[in-house]
Amino acid sequence: MSDIPLPGSQSANARHWEDKPNAGYSGTPMWKIKAQLQEQQANAQAGPRKVPEGFKQVEKGKPLYYNDKRQVYWNCDDGLTYAYDAVMQKYSLLYDGQPYDVRIAVGACFHEKASQVRHVLVRDLAKAAQAMRMSIEHLDRPCAMYALYEGHRGRPSSGTANACAEFCVKHLHQKLLPKLAAFRGFWEDTRLEVAMRESFEELDAEFTEKHPGVPDGCCATVALVSGHRVVITTLGDVAAVVCMRNGEALEFLKPHVAPGFDEDDDEDDEVPQASQGLEGESLPIQWTRSLGDADLKKPNGSTQLSSTPDIKVLHLEPQHLGIAFVCRALYNAIGKSTAVSTVSKRCAPRARMAAGALVDAAVQWLGQVGDLGLGSIVVFFDRIEDGPAHKRAKKEEPSQVRLRHILLKHRECKSTIDKVRNKQVKRSRGEAERLLRAVLEECQNDPGMKIFTQRCKELSECQSCLKAGELVGDLSWVKPGKYGQAFAPWQPFNVLLGSRLCRHLRCGCMPCSGESAVCFVVTATGFLFRSPGYRPRSSMFCLHGSHHGVMMRAMLTMTPGAPNLSGSSGLVQEVNVGMT
Repeated sequence: MSDIPLPGSQSANARHWEDKPNAGYSGTPMWKIKAQLQEQQANAQAGPRKVPEGFKQVEKGKPLYYNDKRQVYWNCDDGLTYAYDAVMQKYSLLYDGQPYDVRIAVGACFHEKASQVRHVLVRDLAKAAQAMRMSIEHLDRPCAMYALYEGHRGRPSSGTANACAEFCVKHLHQKLLPKLAAFRGFWEDTRLEVAMRESFEELDAEFTEKHPGVPDGCCATVALVSGHRVVITTLGDVAAVVCMRNGEALEFLKPHVAPGFDEDDDEDDEVPQASQGLEGESLPIQWTRSLGDADLKKPNGSTQLSSTPDIKVLHLEPQHLGIAFVCRALYNAIGKSTAVSTVSKRCAPRARMAAGALVDAAVQWLGQVGDLGLGSIVVFFDRIEDGPAHKRAKKEEPSQVRLRHILLKHRECKSTIDKVRNKQVKRSRGEAERLLRAVLEECQNDPGMKIFTQRCKELSECQSCLKAGELVGDLSWVKPGKYGQAFAPWQPFNVLLGSRLCRHLRCGCMPCSGESAVCFVVTATGFLFRSPGYRPRSSMFCLHGSHHGVMMRAMLTMTPGAPNLSGSSGLVQEVNVGMT
């Protein structure tokens, strides 16, 4: 089409609009046009971007620069840093892990006869990666891993209760961490699921290769925590229960059991995927997926088990109280998810006490437990939302605290002599913990602390129980670091609010090296834990286990009239539960 001649005035007007950024078209806001012009002028004045130190151009004329030491790319066009995604065959923006204000309390408890049950609690997965000369700083924090392995078909005569469970405890993190460290961009849910699935399958293949002819197997449930996400992986029939703050509980993933073994299957006609194709065949075991069990996975075997787990990602919300991993025999004995929810809500945020209460309930119901796998892992979550500055309480950090304690030894201690009564201690560690859990329940309902003094005189096997009056069990003043790293996870010197003098019940009558240390909080004020269901307490109690024995400890203010935010005078106001 030929150009249409225009009159002189119209032609001049057309040439005028040709020089404009929007070429005379309406619809582009003037503020946007102005911003674009300012950006163009700024880029022109700034000139070319300076190449960061250590980066070399990948190819002449290309915008990418590579740092061999950090193994990252820099783009001179946008000034951003990228990591190469070998899986997707593309460059992904480098991601810095973000810290989330999520507090975690985790504890585990197992019956002494549960010889084939093993567990792993990695409270800081980033440190574990550093020990293996890897970095996972690109994952959101907190970053942790908790695993429960329930073995079966083990042969105690071989010297190992269950070879498969032992192998998984030692090698799962070795499979998972290299995968997590390989990609330094943002980990989406699907990528996390793939990493967990591949780790399980590789773990099973390696066990079969290194232990030919060993029939041992195990079921497993693993939680990978990264910021506000919890990746729950289950294989077999270990129960994974999510507890809500309103008292509800649900089994997050369906167990991999053969039809007829799970009573809950009546409510759902769907058959687990691994059971399909097994109709008419009799399984020698009740589960349809597991690690190990090599003789049941052979192509010419009578049955075909799978080592592919089910995986779901739980995005933590304020209504989530915690999760519990429970061995199937224990889970069925106590009444399944309803009982788990009841115990969790009653014990929160006391994770180890909740785990112990589940085991105690199963023992009472079953009577003779034999070698049943009775054990559980309980994890409590709590998110602290930052309020306006004028509503935040001013925090005081005392330089020392006063300690009182109750010590119960067990037969695994280095010294098994009760020096108070001059006799040999024969109780197991589980029995010692059960006794102290009962004392904790009593102290919890006794604001006057009279029952603590009474039980200290009756039970404590430390000579401090012979002191008079309020000095019963007293260990005097303690400054930070006096009892070593065993006490570090709880950080008592950074948790008091509105108290200058306090008594604290602590782990033993001499410095503890913290071997096999376990600790859990029994009560909390609900102030750091701003959530329904937590009630202010006049004191706080813990259990702590080490080579000295199992100890109970209590902390309470001694200064009447101290500033109080929970409604009554002289109480501990704020308790941080960043403990084991």
